[in-house]
Amino acid sequence: MSRNLKITFSFIILIIGIYIFCSEYFNSKKIAVYDYMNELYYNESVTSDTDKVSLVETDIIENNEEGSKNTSYSFKEDKDSSIYIGYLSIPNINLKKGFTEKNSKYNTISKNIQILDASDYPDKANGNVIFAAHSGNSSISYFNKLHLLEKGDKVYITYNNINYIYEITNIYEVEKTGKVEIKRNKNKSSVTLITCTRTNKNTQTVYIGELISEE
Repeated sequence: MSRNLKITFSFIILIIGIYIFCSEYFNSKKIAVYDYMNELYYNESVTSDTDKVSLVETDIIENNEEGSKNTSYSFKEDKDSSIYIGYLSIPNINLKKGFTEKNSKYNTISKNIQILDASDYPDKANGNVIFAAHSGNSSISYFNKLHLLEKGDKVYITYNNINYIYEITNIYEVEKTGKVEIKRNKNKSSVTLITCTRTNKNTQTVYIGELISEE
């Protein structure tokens, strides 16, 4: 191989290397900015003031027996999760993640699934457990597969050595206006999952589940 050809080949390899490095760098920065903006939105628009989360009782309860899935599930706690007081698990999308006390410094979507200030804990009768987390492709996008959920899918919360089993009954989108309307039956214990809509940057998707059993 001639000297000129070697130089040309080395230059091409160098350019390719620089391109790959820059692409990965700017992509990581883009994800970081996206995550930061989402965290600001959740913290300022949803969690900072409980009045900004409207709880709306609905008397329309859909019968979803045909779409129900009977998934048997046994939960195992994470050995390295001393900060967690409970766990959220959705077997159909392979999600299993702990959550902390609401006042914990780790209770933020930049570190975990966040339990919102307006949320109840699972042991409150007719309460509503409200979680928010990132969608997207970053390492903290714990709700990245939430869009695959369907009515009838099961959601598990482990809290104080009790497994609370919920069934998804409603899925809907809301505009990003700084106020999230939660449409649920206030005569039943519920879980609410909130994340950015995968196909629409201007909306969030809300998933409502109703308690069906405790173990």
